[in-house]
Formats: sequence, C-alpha cells, structure tokens
Amino acid sequence: MNTIKLLDHGFVKLRNLSGPTRRTESEAIFDASDIDPANTARISFDNLDTERTVEQDYRLYEYLIKHKHGTPIEMVETWWEMKLPIFLARQFVRHRTACINEVSGRYATLPEEWYIPEIVGGKARSNKQGQEDNLDIETQNWFKENLNSTCENSYESYISALRDGVAPEHARLFLHVNHYTHWVWKQDLRNLMGFLALRLDEHAQIEARVYAQAMYDLLKLYLPKSMEYFDKYRRLNG
Repeated sequence: MNTIKLLDHGFVKLRNLSGPTRRTESEAIFDASDIDPANTARISFDNLDTERTVEQDYRLYEYLIKHKHGTPIEMVETWWEMKLPIFLARQFVRHRTACINEVSGRYATLPEEWYIPEIVGGKARSNKQGQEDNLDIETQNWFKENLNSTCENSYESYISALRDGVAPEHARLFLHVNHYTHWVWKQDLRNLMGFLALRLDEHAQIEARVYAQAMYDLLKLYLPKSMEYFDKYRRLNG
C-alpha cells in the first residue's frame, strides 16, 4: 500500500512519518498528523498541547504555510526507500536538506538492473536541457536496443572483473549512469515540499517528475491537508 513501482525496475516506498506527538490510537499507522505543525507552533505562546478543534489547527497550519513560517512544518519528518537510476539519484542529492544512506558498490554486488526509457525523447527546440516526444519509432528503437546491449556487455564485464579478483570499487566503473541504485532518504516536511515543488514542475526531467509524483501521492494518503496547502501555496506552476 505504501509502495509505488516506477519506470522498469524502480520504486518509491514511504517507510515512516514522524511528528512531535506520539499517536496511541490503534488505527494510527504513523506518528505524524496534519495538526502537528499547528500544535508545535503554539509553543511560541506556551500553548503546546492545549485543547483545539481540528478546524482551528488547520486554519493555523494554512496561515503558517501561506506566510512562510516554516520551522513548525520542519517538525514532521519523512522516511523513504527508493530504487532509482543513478543519473536521477545524482540530481536528487542536490537537495542538500535530505539525509541519505545508499547501497555501496564497494560492499554489495549490484543487481542486473538498468533503466531503458519507454519513450526516448528528442532534444527540445525551446529548452537547452529538455526533451520532447519528437523522435520517430525507428530512432527510438535503435537507441533502446543499443543502450540495452551496451549495458548487458558492461554488466558482463563487471561480473567478470569481480570473479577475477578486481576490487568491487573499481569493478563497478564498468556500470553506467542508468544503472539502478537503492537508498533510504530522510527529509523534513518543509524541505520535502521544496523538493516536490521543483521536481513536480513541468520543466523538471520526466523521470524526476515520476518519482516526485509518487512521493506526493503517498503523502496525500496520510497528510492530505499538507498536500492541499502545498498545492495552494508551494507549487511552482500549480
């Protein structure tokens, strides 16, 4: 339920959500709620954990996000597990507010998994770094077949190097940026909204948007008001 499969071998899994208030209800899946930012904000007036209606909490939360009072929103933490192509992972680490622990090719033999795009984009005419669905089928098929063949040969060389005693940290140099990596990602909700705003934008790379959309969809299941206010105040092209 908390995992969405993506691309050809990838996925996003929401592993945990945690806020400053423990949930004791038996039906609570995570220790985080849409009322946590509002409750935390009330410490400014020494009113933490005072009795408020849900509607009052939501009004305060909306005020906080609308007027960019971000610290209370940082009190909610999110944990994710992702399998994604290396080239995409290297884009995501630019968001330096995340804490990441990644599978290491120095210690583990990386699986025979690499990303082959379903649709191969052509260079966009109006964007230096973008792509458009403007290539004929023959060109797309040529690209996919050659890319897959190259990756198969490189992976065979990688495995052969390991068998011949080459150190894993050097053997992995045969692999390509479309090979899959696997990590755990932790980020507070405020900075995750910043990540989503950039990676859901129509100018972001299509594969990045796919992962960001999956994260958004999973958050919307458990923090629906947070995503409602994100849509209203934080999306770049909403």
